[in-house]
Amino acid sequence: MSSSPPRKPSSKPGAWKVHSDEVVFETPYIRARQQRCETMRGAIVDPYHVFDMPNWAAMLAITPDHEAVLIHNYRHGSQRVMLELPGGMIDDDDPDIAHAVARELREETGYRADRVFALPPIHPYPGRFRQMAYPYLGIGAVKEYEQALEEDEDLEVITVPLAEAFRLFADGSADVAAVHAGIMLSARHLITSTPELSHLRDHV
Repeated sequence: MSSSPPRKPSSKPGAWKVHSDEVVFETPYIRARQQRCETMRGAIVDPYHVFDMPNWAAMLAITPDHEAVLIHNYRHGSQRVMLELPGGMIDDDDPDIAHAVARELREETGYRADRVFALPPIHPYPGRFRQMAYPYLGIGAVKEYEQALEEDEDLEVITVPLAEAFRLFADGSADVAAVHAGIMLSARHLITSTPELSHLRDHV
């Protein structure tokens, strides 16, 4: 009786089969699921935990003087004050994502952008988190409102020259979230490749 030849791994990854899926913890901000999974090569992974979290949006807002509007934000998970782009969760009553990111910019900084460009969406933590981030580039940002922070927010708004902002997110001199650094990279590409943004190229 001949044995079957060893199964060769596929050259392309494929989706796992989910044999069981149980919600083990849930709040308004996160849902933890425990799953029994089977990889495309037949290996059983049990348990595997995935986390459903609300989608969010963030904006690199640039003033008419070519300054970037940034925030210093305390993040309790890392217990660090991080340099970030203004942004936050997309609420159920936001009519669309563009409205959500404009609202977050207004609430956190008091700024409003004259023109807004959508950047490619990002999967922030694809290994275990089911969540999307929607980044935007805002041009002609001016301060028109007072901050309207939530109870758990303690933010400092700063403006820095655009070139300095790109440096801060790239060279490790400030504590930054990797996702926000990725947004800055995407924004730089849009600025350098879009004719109507050519006036910003000397500032990146």
